[in-house]
Amino acid sequence: MAGIGFELKKIFKEESISRLAGGAAYSTLVTVGPTIMVIFTIILLYSILGLTSVPYTERELLSSTILYVFIFSLLTTSASNGVISRYIADKIYEEKYDDILPSFYTGVLLNTLVGAILGIPFILRVTFIGEVDPIFAFVSYCLFIVMIITFYSMIYLSATKDYKIIAAYYAIGMVVTFISAILFYRFGAITIKAILYGITLGFLIIAFLEFAYMRKYFNSNSRNYKDCLHYFREYKDICFCSFFYILGLYIHNFVFWTHPSHIVIAKSYVSMQSYDMASCLAMFTNISTIIIFTVMAETKFHDKYQMYNEAVIGKTLNDINKTKNSMFRLLIQQISYLVGIQAIITTIIFLIAITVLPALGFSGSVLAIYPSLTGAYFTIFLMYCNIIFMFYFNDNTGAMFTSIVFCISVLIGSVFSVRLSEILYGLGAFIGGFIGWSVSFFRIQYMEKHFDEHIFCRTSLLKKRVEEMPESRVYIRKEVQEDSSDNGYNDI
Repeated sequence: MAGIGFELKKIFKEESISRLAGGAAYSTLVTVGPTIMVIFTIILLYSILGLTSVPYTERELLSSTILYVFIFSLLTTSASNGVISRYIADKIYEEKYDDILPSFYTGVLLNTLVGAILGIPFILRVTFIGEVDPIFAFVSYCLFIVMIITFYSMIYLSATKDYKIIAAYYAIGMVVTFISAILFYRFGAITIKAILYGITLGFLIIAFLEFAYMRKYFNSNSRNYKDCLHYFREYKDICFCSFFYILGLYIHNFVFWTHPSHIVIAKSYVSMQSYDMASCLAMFTNISTIIIFTVMAETKFHDKYQMYNEAVIGKTLNDINKTKNSMFRLLIQQISYLVGIQAIITTIIFLIAITVLPALGFSGSVLAIYPSLTGAYFTIFLMYCNIIFMFYFNDNTGAMFTSIVFCISVLIGSVFSVRLSEILYGLGAFIGGFIGWSVSFFRIQYMEKHFDEHIFCRTSLLKKRVEEMPESRVYIRKEVQEDSSDNGYNDI
């Protein structure tokens, strides 16, 4: 999220409580603001439209639909988002802006095609076997496709570095969601349909606004639609890293969907309510990790990283070693600080949650599972921050290996923890997150020891180009060039 740093540096230029609060608010807005707005709008609609009075099967049908749409649209776009992000960064560096819009069209086509193929059999099952209203099933399918486009478009909007406009679009979309859901309900739609229709319309507006802004920002088109495809082969490690990280975030939920206490809605939607709800609460307990990391990386580490790049390109060996040591010293300090400060924040939020949640209707299994999953997401988000550091160093292989080990560890751990008592259900995800964080941390230490070899032998700070080799002559005296035009000697 390069670009946030410029705004944050202006905010933190003067050290004061008001500046600190402003920086925290801005960081929250651009990192998790859209997610918070979506969840708040849905909860508000649940309350105003009286979802609790709706029959249990209808209520769970709506909740399961939203859950499945969110998870599987995120999984569908995960593999391409990392690679396309790298493609956009390279094109901006090369100043080939007219290649960006074609890549968007290609990516949207591929992602929606994959989503459509995967979604059609499920929607047909929901309609004909689950006996769900065809209109409800069709709108659910449309929401799935719209969410795919929205998640994919976020990569391109991030490239514009105008994060406030992203938050504004989500705010507009959620206002549309709220108003339209109320109107659908007033004009006769049952509660679950009104909410689903409103959410679909709101995200359709968000997708439309994102597309319109992107067309305005990247207003030229080279029509080179296939150019981005070779990136999937060249940077397949980034593709695998993105996919396995997102899969690892939810694979423990998939394992617990096989638990004997799982429920099946419409003979299609499988879930375990207590575990899924505890996962959501644990995730938001630790979401501040991303906010703190963004502030640290963009205001301090990015400068050190930039100084090292400049030293490699045009300074002495002594300067290179000095900036390298300074960069890694700051990195280790920031990792240690992030672990410490987030441990304090997580503990405080956890203590507040176990006190307040029973009054809000959360009790029993949810509160029993919540503590272990809180620890699990604590380690998972810390691991994700280490992966971002590896991307800074162009260590795509290390990032991929970390994500794969993390995903497999969570899967194996969850298979065993599903047989334990409720209080230990999150142990599998915790073990997987801890193993992933350990692998990423030791990989960073390995990179520090072999950084010169990695930079000078395995990678390049300058973009490689394939073109005709320039002439080897560096200096030609004009009169000699003219006099030697007949004898063929031009070099001095």
